[in-house]
Amino acid sequence: MENISEFLGLPKSCLMSTRMPKKAFIDNPEFDLKKEEKDILKEEIDSIYFEYSLKPQLLNVPKLENDNVRYEEIEIFNVKINNENKYSKVCELIQKYIQYPMLIIVEHNNFIRINAAIKKINKVDSSKLVVDEIIYTDWLNKECLNEKEKSFLESLSINNLSTNNIFSIYEGYINCIRSFVVAKYKDNFEIKSINEVSNDIEVMNKITNLENEVISLKVNIKKETNMGEKVEFNVKIKKIEKQIESLKYTLS
Repeated sequence: MENISEFLGLPKSCLMSTRMPKKAFIDNPEFDLKKEEKDILKEEIDSIYFEYSLKPQLLNVPKLENDNVRYEEIEIFNVKINNENKYSKVCELIQKYIQYPMLIIVEHNNFIRINAAIKKINKVDSSKLVVDEIIYTDWLNKECLNEKEKSFLESLSINNLSTNNIFSIYEGYINCIRSFVVAKYKDNFEIKSINEVSNDIEVMNKITNLENEVISLKVNIKKETNMGEKVEFNVKIKKIEKQIESLKYTLS
């Protein structure tokens, strides 16, 4: 796979393919970046491309705006980064300052990660949007995608999404990403309903917390010199691992 755009199925009228200089962020007085944010742009980002602009007039769908959300346009960026561990810092920065719903395709070497964010109208300044929730896929090796990963990317085609309005398109992207996240312990990928995904996300969060607890206990075992304590830690790990397996079975 050379470019994820082959999966998106977007009309050429939406194509921008414009390189954005980092100075467009750093020197923008409206952004007023903090020093650490400028450092992220300078050190962690190799390039930023504005790939697609999904506007109502280009897709022949209406925008949507109410007291909580404003969906006038969806922007799709491709961002190449220098350090794979800094992907969240990079995405959080860009999502914070670009005032549109966005998909960010993060690239590092042959790997990609897809980011989206739910943004709501700022209650203090209604002209601005604030990030309410940020969502990521795991890293995908675009040179050797498995069938589950291919199915996920194919689900992102606009032909598979509801085009009632700009909001429904972005909601479709969000649901595809969440469905892929909760497919982590499944052999296949399938699109879930919004309610199913919400329930599974709660279960996945519980699993993640328990997995982190296991990691912490294993660290303690390595540090512990008392054999009795080591045994107790191992017993706790076994109990937690059983809890994790039980939770996996509750995923829809």
